[in-house]
Amino acid sequence: MSKIFVEYAIKSEFRASFLIYMQGLLQREGRLELLEGTDQEGLYVEIWQDVTYEDYLKMKQERLSEGAANMGGDWDQWIKGGIQKLHMWHFSAVDFS
Repeated sequence: MSKIFVEYAIKSEFRASFLIYMQGLLQREGRLELLEGTDQEGLYVEIWQDVTYEDYLKMKQERLSEGAANMGGDWDQWIKGGIQKLHMWHFSAVDFS
């Protein structure tokens, strides 16, 4: 089992556009969960289930490159501080053996 966490802060003036985009993505991706910070307005975390490390590397490269525009939406404009403020991590279950 593995998970990807994607964290970023969305500018308040782009919240509605962002949420419309994410609603469509959630409908297409059954392995995605979107959470919003309760004590930090505009802070979001995506949690992706069962993503291989190889797929994570591909996803990370796409998200952090100019190719992010191909995903739809204007991530560089939406994110406070631009696309370089989008953070991604891949986690795997701990093997206790």
